[in-house]
Amino acid sequence: MGLFIRRLASGVRVTWASSTAFATLGTAVVTLLVLPLLSIAYDVLLGADLSAPDLVRTGYAAALVALASSVCAGVVGTAATDRNLGVFQEVHTRRRADPAYWLAVAAVPALLAAATGAAAIGAVFVLSPAHDAAMLGRVVALAPIAVVCGLLLGVGAAGIGVDLPDPYLGATIVSTFLPLLTGVIVPLSLCPAWLRALGTLLPMSGTVTALDAGADAVGPLLARDLLVALAWAGVGLGATRHAVARLRAGLRRDVL
Repeated sequence: MGLFIRRLASGVRVTWASSTAFATLGTAVVTLLVLPLLSIAYDVLLGADLSAPDLVRTGYAAALVALASSVCAGVVGTAATDRNLGVFQEVHTRRRADPAYWLAVAAVPALLAAATGAAAIGAVFVLSPAHDAAMLGRVVALAPIAVVCGLLLGVGAAGIGVDLPDPYLGATIVSTFLPLLTGVIVPLSLCPAWLRALGTLLPMSGTVTALDAGADAVGPLLARDLLVALAWAGVGLGATRHAVARLRAGLRRDVL
C-alpha cells in the first residue's frame, strides 16, 4: 500500500508539472472558463432552435456533460503525452493493470474540471430566471458522478487511442457525440427510439435523465451510468493489453 501511495503521489506531481492549463493566465482563463461556457451556450442556443422544453435544464445538462468530457479529454491528453515520451510503454509493459497510473493521470484533469464545472453550473444558476436552489442542489449532487464517468470514459478512450494512429481520436468522438446521445439538447424521452437505444450505450445519459426524474428512479439511472462507464474502461484496458501484446510479438514497432 505504501508503494502504491508513493507511486500515485509521484504521478500526480508529474502530471501537475506537465499540465499546460496554467502555462499563462490567458491559457488558464480560456481553458477553464471561456471554452466550457461557450460550449454550454452553444448547446442552449441549439436547444432553443429545436424548441427544447426547458432551456435551464439544457444548460445544467450541458454543464454536467461538459464536466465529464473535460475529465475524459484530460485523461486522454495526458496518456497521449506519456505515449509520445515512452512513459506509457514502460508502465504497461511492466504491469498488466496499473490503477496507480490511471488515478495519477486522472487526478489533475478531475481537479481542473471541478473548477470548470463549478463555474459553468454557477453561470447557469445566475442566468436562469427562476434561480431554483433545489435544482442547483440536485445538479451539484450529480457532479461527482459526472467526474467518475469522465474518468472511466477517459481510461476507455485513452486505451483505445493507444492502438490507433491518432491517440486523441477517442476524446474527439466523445466530446462530439456525448451531448447528443445523452439527451442534453433535447431530453432522450423526446428522441426517436434508435437514438434512445444508442444513449444507453454511453455513460451520462442516466445522469442527465436524473435531472428531472423521480427520487425512486435516480439510483438505478446513476448505477447504470457507472456500470456502462466501467465497461468502457474495461474496453480501454483490453485495447491497451492488445497493443502491448502486438509490441512484444514484434508486430508493432512504433511507440505506444
